[in-house]
Amino acid sequence: MADTNVAINATSVTEAVRGAVFLADADVIPAKADLAKFTLNAESVTLANAGGSDSAPVFYNLGHMSNDTLPEFSLDGGDATILATWLEASFRTSYSETTGKVTMSSVQGDKNTLKTIYNAVDMPDSAGVAFSLVKTPKAKSVFILWEDTNTNDRQGLLLPNTDLAFSDLPKLSTSGFTEYGIEGTIKTSKKLPKTSDGRYTSVAIYDTADFKAK
Repeated sequence: MADTNVAINATSVTEAVRGAVFLADADVIPAKADLAKFTLNAESVTLANAGGSDSAPVFYNLGHMSNDTLPEFSLDGGDATILATWLEASFRTSYSETTGKVTMSSVQGDKNTLKTIYNAVDMPDSAGVAFSLVKTPKAKSVFILWEDTNTNDRQGLLLPNTDLAFSDLPKLSTSGFTEYGIEGTIKTSKKLPKTSDGRYTSVAIYDTADFKAK
C-alpha cells in the first residue's frame, strides 16, 4: 500500500442515500474543476474544453436508477499465492490477474434510455424499439455519483473505459418498479495515471472534498 498520512476525517464518511449514473464517451475524464457540476439532478455535465476541440465532452445523466438494486462491483481473480525460497517458507506474495465488473439497474423505461441500455433501434413509425439478444458492448466512461443527504456530501467513482451491455430482459415486479439491468466490464484506461510500479489503472474515486466548489 502507498505510504499516506492517515487521519480521522468524519466528512469522508458517507451514506449512499441518493445517487445517479452519468455516461460519456470512453476515456472522458472530468477535471477537478468539473466535479462540482455533478449533481443528482443535472441532466448533463459539460466538461471544460481542455483539448481545444470544437465541442467539449459531455456526461449525460442516465436518469432514475433502482433504489433496490444499487450499482454493485465485483472482482474475479486476484487470488494470493505465497512463494517460498529454499531458505524462507513465506518469501513473497503474488496475485493472479484481476478482472472487474459493474452491474446496475435503471427503472426509467423511456425510449431513449432503452435504446442506450439495449443498443436498440427504432421500429417502423417509431412505435417501440427492437434489439438483438446477442450483446454488443459499447465502450463508455461511467461516472457513479452518490450523495449523503444527511450531510449533503457527495462522492463519486469513475470507470473511464467500460464495455456496457444489457444484463437481462426487463425484470417485472408487483411491489417495485420495472428494472432494466446493465452490466459493464471494467477495462484499463490509458487516460488515467499509472501506478508507482508502472501499471495501467482502471478506476478513479473522488473524496467529498473534491466536490466542493473552488
